[in-house]
Amino acid sequence: MHRRPHFRPSTLDTESEGFCMRFGFAVAAFGVAFFAAAQFYAGPAVARSPDAVIPDSGNITLFQSPGRVLIMMRIGDGELVPMVFDTGSDGHSVDRLLVKRHKLKRIGAAIELDGTTGKTRKLPLVAVNDITLGGLKVGRIDATALDYDRSDAMGIISSEMFTGSLVYLDLANSRARLTPRGTSPVPPGPATDYVEGIPSIQMVMPDGSSLPAHFDTGFNGALSLPVSMMNKVPLMAPARVVGRFKSINTEGEVFGGRIRGKIRIGPVELENPDVTFLGDLANIGLPVIRQVTLVIDPLQKRNWVLKSGAD
Repeated sequence: MHRRPHFRPSTLDTESEGFCMRFGFAVAAFGVAFFAAAQFYAGPAVARSPDAVIPDSGNITLFQSPGRVLIMMRIGDGELVPMVFDTGSDGHSVDRLLVKRHKLKRIGAAIELDGTTGKTRKLPLVAVNDITLGGLKVGRIDATALDYDRSDAMGIISSEMFTGSLVYLDLANSRARLTPRGTSPVPPGPATDYVEGIPSIQMVMPDGSSLPAHFDTGFNGALSLPVSMMNKVPLMAPARVVGRFKSINTEGEVFGGRIRGKIRIGPVELENPDVTFLGDLANIGLPVIRQVTLVIDPLQKRNWVLKSGAD
């Protein structure tokens, strides 16, 4: 279930619905943990605070494991903390342990909406002041506080915070490069408008039709399609259960298979790709995003997909 968020001020006494944040939940499949998405409705307008002083240029160093893209965060003079750098969220989240350790102030509330089941839960919204991300001083962000999976990260940082920049996400070189959006030339070719607040593309299916798909660095599978397409796309064999998902107070089976034919995602062609079926929107994950340069314009909610290494 996906909805456009409604913007209204955040207070301690009301549930705010400022930004829509997709929150990862684990999907166990073939012995591997895949990360899919639910949604948040949270507070005050985009992923950055109006108090923040965010540089509009510079290089952000990213760290990668097979299934994660991480950015190092420092609060004040504290220790470096690994955070997931996520194009599939337009808001931030931090683990409750960080809230307690740094005595972060609650400024409102957030509603998390599970995009797969439609279930919700209420979470506190906190201000995180005096932070550095990937070596860049960015001031303040507002984030939901939750119990995050601490196996390799302590929360989520959204790429949508850099509203003064064009963000060149170049995972082949483990970096995000910021250029001033007001003075930098736009990349070649037409831009694609975001779909439901997330960088997207019209993916070309085997029959030549197009399908909107999110670019989601928080998803470590190559490709997922809406559950409604499970019996509509050509598969090598009927879809079968490949794992289970666990989300807000619920869990269920995940179906998957291998598509017969080619799928084109910008400059990348996938031949007979493996696919899972989740939610109601397609997701493009890390194995594909690592093959392109994704250019994001968070202010105008648009993006470009270039060949890997393109500037």
